[in-house]
Amino acid sequence: MMQEARRAARATRESGRQTRDALLAAATDLFLEHGDGVPITQICAAAGAHPNQVTYYFGSKERLFVEVACAAVLRAGKRAEDDAAAAETVGDYTEKLVGSLLGPGGPSVELFVEAMLMTGRRGELREHITDTLRTLHSSGENALIRTLMRTGWQLRAGIDVEAKAFWSAIFGLAIQKTATGESFGYSLGEAVAVIFASLRIPESVRESTL
Repeated sequence: MMQEARRAARATRESGRQTRDALLAAATDLFLEHGDGVPITQICAAAGAHPNQVTYYFGSKERLFVEVACAAVLRAGKRAEDDAAAAETVGDYTEKLVGSLLGPGGPSVELFVEAMLMTGRRGELREHITDTLRTLHSSGENALIRTLMRTGWQLRAGIDVEAKAFWSAIFGLAIQKTATGESFGYSLGEAVAVIFASLRIPESVRESTL
């Protein structure tokens, strides 16, 4: 009797995980394509779930949106690091990193910007955003700043401050891209110049070999 109850409990938990994962997958696709205006009914239809299950597993549509946005920007950051890993110079490294974040990773970065703005109005969502920013900044220390330090470039501020400056510049560029509807494909050099200026990296470092 007890074993049957345990099996039933395991089956219920597994079914719950599958439903939650299905909602996350459907919400990720729809939010990346349409932003936070997607209705819950559309997400649930794509996931084969019911609207009350969004409330049960996530608390609200807004919390689901924030969770999706945080996961998306972390994936974009990791993909950008992988894209830039084979670069031979600082300039090439930065172009690949920025190009990935504002190109293929652009929708994910823009989604996270939306989530940050939403959090400003919904304080209960702040913790997830804060944790994600902390992870991005920590990753930035390794992905960009320490790479530049290998060239002999001297930091003008603490490594944590420089990592925050990098992501602040990326978010600012993403907001401009969203506002103007323009692609950064033709002006990647300008975007990289913004990053260099934000971090106060001298042009002489650009051609340094990694």
